[in-house]
Amino acid sequence: MPFRFGLLGAGAVAHTHAQAIRLLADVEVSAVADVDRDRAEALARQYGIPHAFGSAEELLSHADVDAVDIVAPHHLHLPLTLAAARRGRHVLVEKAIAQDTTSASAMIEACRTAGVVLGGIFQNRFSPAGRALHTTVQSGALGRVFLASVSVKVHRTAAYYEGAPWRGRREEAGGGVLMIQAIHTVDLLQWVLGMPQRVLGRATTAVQAIGVEDVAVGVLEFEGGVLAVLQATTAAVPEVPPELELHGTRGTALVFDSRGYLGFWANTPTQSRSLPERWAGYAAQYHEQEPTRPSQA
Repeated sequence: MPFRFGLLGAGAVAHTHAQAIRLLADVEVSAVADVDRDRAEALARQYGIPHAFGSAEELLSHADVDAVDIVAPHHLHLPLTLAAARRGRHVLVEKAIAQDTTSASAMIEACRTAGVVLGGIFQNRFSPAGRALHTTVQSGALGRVFLASVSVKVHRTAAYYEGAPWRGRREEAGGGVLMIQAIHTVDLLQWVLGMPQRVLGRATTAVQAIGVEDVAVGVLEFEGGVLAVLQATTAAVPEVPPELELHGTRGTALVFDSRGYLGFWANTPTQSRSLPERWAGYAAQYHEQEPTRPSQA
């Protein structure tokens, strides 16, 4: 019997998740819920999902699912997780796990108490480029890494925020470019270097009429004195693909677009390869993520 997901949310990101799950032979979406029932029913028709509901509670009460996949605004992650945990359902949450650390901690504790698994979506760890970078660093091919840089410079119009107003509200989103866009590349950085020991940063709303930051810069210090610099904005014209660059004593690695390209330069001719499977990370995470108990946000 396939592992059955219930989608909580039927917005744009829900389509990406539904498409990724359809790539797997042993996983299926058996139900979807959204406060806009018409939207839930439309998504169900498009992807052949058997059941559509107008609320999470209705789905949890009537649908036979093993886990829920939360693809709703950040401030809803906590109440939806608590509801699923009470019903004994495992929980997968689109990033960011919550809009603040207090909510994230409450989600972790609720799932731990209920004995269910809580997981977060960071699909770049499962992308071909992300995995290749991790392997390159772990193998020692770069030598001792001493410097890194993260660049996330995208363009989001007023229509982006008008279409989903919660994205521009700090109390609902928890943040702007750092919480919604740069979080993926920063997560990839942390995956290969570990958690930073010190962080110095500055964020501001420089261009757009929103309540969250559209520009952020930072310096992060990791174990062993490794320094990383961060630049992020949603106001770049035009936008450029995100980049993560690592410098080591034996070589340099560059992930371009976080998912599609890895370059490696060492004391040998340049090695690089295109890894175009843009959505492979989503499907791989559903299929391969180890079901471990969470210990931190």
